Amino acid sequence: MKIIAAVTSGFCILLMAAGLWADPGKGDTPQRGFYLSLTPSAVFSFTVETSSPALSPAKTDAKWGGDIAGALGYRYGDVRVEGEILYGRNSVDRIRFSGGGGEMSGYYDLWGATVNFFYDIPTSVRFRPYVGAGLGGVIFEAHDITLPGFPPTHGRNRLFAYKFMAGISGALTDRWRLLLGYRLMGLGGQDYETGGTPLHGDPIRTHAIQVGVQYYF
Repeated sequence: MKIIAAVTSGFCILLMAAGLWADPGKGDTPQRGFYLSLTPSAVFSFTVETSSPALSPAKTDAKWGGDIAGALGYRYGDVRVEGEILYGRNSVDRIRFSGGGGEMSGYYDLWGATVNFFYDIPTSVRFRPYVGAGLGGVIFEAHDITLPGFPPTHGRNRLFAYKFMAGISGALTDRWRLLLGYRLMGLGGQDYETGGTPLHGDPIRTHAIQVGVQYYF
């Protein structure tokens, strides 16, 4: 709830800042050119579902976490394309399986790169809704995910990743924009090991709220 409140507050600040700081004598951001962006995200809790011939199917719940992404992009009219790198972490909450479960320690790391494509929907004001999609590859790693009394789970996976994004951005000046958005990220199936026993994880989908800034050269 605190994260949701913080993001809501950030959205209100975005609206106020864009309205107060925008220079009415200047136009929108450049119609073409390069930009840099920095985008922190609040990542919702998610579940990693695993199965093995030797063990019961299990569901491992991750806590709310976060990631941060940096990108170099190019805008041409209402279309943008960018290369992005990102890093994120979610601590583990608990595990559930047939006949047992409990609280766990450890965390999941994610880092990688994607190519993103966006369309900024034209409006008559300085706020623009946007939609986007991205494709790339990430490393998704399980670090010492442990239930007391059981061996830890490890796994380092190179995975295909896809993203869908939507939100709104506001121009502060003809160089700076702020944005607030939503991101859905999908990851492929994973492989882990616990006490010498292999585990396979189902594909994962994560949800995130993003607040970012863009600077146009």
